[in-house]
This record gives sequence, structure tokens and C-alpha cells, in this order.
Amino acid sequence: MPVYKDKKTGTYTVRFYADEPLENRRKQVYKRGFKTKREATLWESQEQLKKSVTRSSASFWEIFLKQLENNDTSPSTRKKKEAWIRMYFRDFKDMPIENITKPQLIDWRNRLKDEGIAVRTMNNGLQYVRSVFAFYSQVYGAQNVSLVLKSFKLTKEDKVEMKIWTPKQFNKFLEQIKYPPHRAYFSFLYWTGCRRGEGIAITKDCFHGNQCHIYRAMKHYKDGFKPLKTDSSERTITIDSKLMEMLKPFIEAADPFVFGGVHPLATSKIDSAFRKGIKDANLKPIRLHDLRHSHASFLLNNGANILAVSKRLGHATITQTLETYAHLMQDTDEKMMKIIESEKEEKSE
Repeated sequence: MPVYKDKKTGTYTVRFYADEPLENRRKQVYKRGFKTKREATLWESQEQLKKSVTRSSASFWEIFLKQLENNDTSPSTRKKKEAWIRMYFRDFKDMPIENITKPQLIDWRNRLKDEGIAVRTMNNGLQYVRSVFAFYSQVYGAQNVSLVLKSFKLTKEDKVEMKIWTPKQFNKFLEQIKYPPHRAYFSFLYWTGCRRGEGIAITKDCFHGNQCHIYRAMKHYKDGFKPLKTDSSERTITIDSKLMEMLKPFIEAADPFVFGGVHPLATSKIDSAFRKGIKDANLKPIRLHDLRHSHASFLLNNGANILAVSKRLGHATITQTLETYAHLMQDTDEKMMKIIESEKEEKSE
């Protein structure tokens, strides 16, 4: 125990070893002669906090990046976070992290809106910053002042960035895709709502009958598998019969990856095929991730249960699903009126 009573003197002593991540060593902290246990415990807590003195946010950011590397976070994700921090959190680069205050962070958040970046990009960046402070708080037991950094709300204009294809539009696009693995991959994304990285990581062992277990992701084969976006993203989804018929030859093949073979499909070739298919089909451009949004919109606009859709997408809560897709449910009100009118007509007969 860090605080104990000296039987000879009747006073209390503090002795503990503190990690020094920036120095890569452990250091003993020791002091005796406290008259009460309360005094000793208070001093021990204050001493723990002193370990953070003179650490700049920039140097601590390097420690945080190293921690991401140890957790097998992909190099591309680390580079994205590092670039955002260095570009938009630059005001605090040389400031000791324990000296950064809540008012300073609130003021920075307000000024961030003047940078001219998209709301989703700003919110991603706020999460990066919160991650650094959360890690700092975890390591040194300091107060996490970044909790004041609330995410920006998406406006109607921001939500328009999300574009969708109807099944008819998607089929028109698919007619232009000649390479079978690409056809199967794009169909899988559209008719399951999976994220692109989840689809790339699909192997034969993920399938059990007409169900597919989503439990890992991948961006580049050389980086290997990586964890899903969130814990709630792990899920088992049911595949419709037509899609299963398309996937069957790939599942029964000898190679492990369903979409690719010995190795998964390369992201560069996926993107190239996607852009070319859009151009050849003369369709409005959308992002590959919008295939996921298209799937969700299709289900919700055709009366699917919101809870079932939320689970299928791997969302943590129904609220997340509603906040993301409510603006796409354009004909919901019209459908409700038809249901009400239909019921009243039946009652009057």
C-alpha cells in the first residue's frame, strides 16, 4: 500500500513507484512523518499530479501516437490523426498539457468553425483531441478538461453531403462492373450496409449458412486485420438469397478471402473500379461509403424496424441511427398518412 503507518513512530509514510512514460522508467516516491493518514493520502495524490509538470501537448502527443501503434492501429489512421492535430490544434503545440484550461479549449473550439472545414471533419478532430486528453488523464490521474469539447451538430446542409442510390440506380451501376470479385464486393456492401473495411476483411469462416459474422476490418493487406470501429460494430447479419447465390462460388473457393482470394481486393483497384462504374453508368457520383447509407435508407423507407436496422448497421444506439438517417426518410410522413387512411377506409366499409 502506498500509505502505511510506522509502528515505531506512530506517523504515516508514503512510498510508491510512479511510471514515467516520457522517460521510459519507474521512479520511487517516498516521504514519512505525516501525523494523520488523511494528510499522507492527500500528499500522495498531489505528488501523482506533479508528474505531469512541463510536458508539452506536442511531446505527449508523440506518446499517444506510440500507444496507438502498440494497439495495432493502422499507420493510415495514425497519420490522419497526427495531421489533424498538427494542423488545427497548433495553438497548443508547445504548451504544457496540464496548463491547458477548459476556457482555452472552448475558445479554440469556437474558432475552429472559422477554419472552413466540414462539420464531420471537425467532429472527428474533436474526438482525436479528446482521445489525447483521456489518455493523459488515464496515465497521470489528472482531470480530463477536454470533456467540455462538445461535438458540432450537423445542419441540414451538412447532412446533404450523404448521398444515396436506389436499387434501380445501383443495378445500373453494377451492369458496368465486369470483374466478378468487384461485382460481388459492391453488392455485398449495398445489400448488407457493411463498411468498406469490414467487407474487405470477410473470409470464408465468417459465414455460417446465410449469416455472416462481422468482427474485424482491414484497409490494406500489408497492415493486417484491425478492430472494428466500435465494440457495437461486431454483429451477425443475415444475407438475402440472391446475394448468397452470388457469393456462393467465392465462399466455396479454396482461397480464404471471399473478395479477392489469397489476398483481399486492393483498395486502389476497388476505388478505381467504383469511379469507372459510376462514369460508365452515367450516374450521380457518390462515395463508396454511401452504399452503406443507401442500404439503411432503403430499409427505413420500406418500413423496416428501426431497432433491427440499427443492429444490422452495428450502431451503438437507435438514437445514432435516427440522427444519421432521419433526413433521408423523406416519404415517411406520406406513408403514415396512407396507413391511417387505409385503416379508416376499412373501418367504414
